[in-house]
Amino acid sequence: MSEQGVSRRNFMTRTIIAIIAFIGAAITVPLAGFGILPAIRKGQAGWSDAGTFKDLEVNTPQERRFAQTVKNGWQEDHMERTVWLVRKPDGTIKAFSPSCPHLGCGYRWFGQEQRFKCPCHASIFDIDGKVLAGPSPRALDGLEAKVEDGKVFVKFEIFQVGTTAKVSA
Repeated sequence: MSEQGVSRRNFMTRTIIAIIAFIGAAITVPLAGFGILPAIRKGQAGWSDAGTFKDLEVNTPQERRFAQTVKNGWQEDHMERTVWLVRKPDGTIKAFSPSCPHLGCGYRWFGQEQRFKCPCHASIFDIDGKVLAGPSPRALDGLEAKVEDGKVFVKFEIFQVGTTAKVSA
């Protein structure tokens, strides 16, 4: 055999090493994805049951508390959440995050004045969540809401406070 050619022994050694490396990669990549990706992924919440639709009066905001299950990797966390729900005359539902976009304080509905008010920094919002007064940099943060089988479902999110853009935290 010439020195430029590959010996049979070297060829077989390289072939066996390549096969072992291929099998190792074929096993490692899916296991790493299964083991690492769920731990890295941000906790995701699905639709949560926020009570019955028929209990909502038209144009009268109602604060609702509900349990939410959030999956973080393999772990499931159960949390109590709050949303403001408004039933519109056309039968649609508007849902708002319970935190003021200014600094995250809890606001309230004042029925006599037909306004949401944040008592901490005097932000005022109308029934559609638009800013009427105060330091709030944006309107109330709307949430996805839907009605199915007479129940209201909400996709709860937490948003960054103090910014003009609505950005998930």
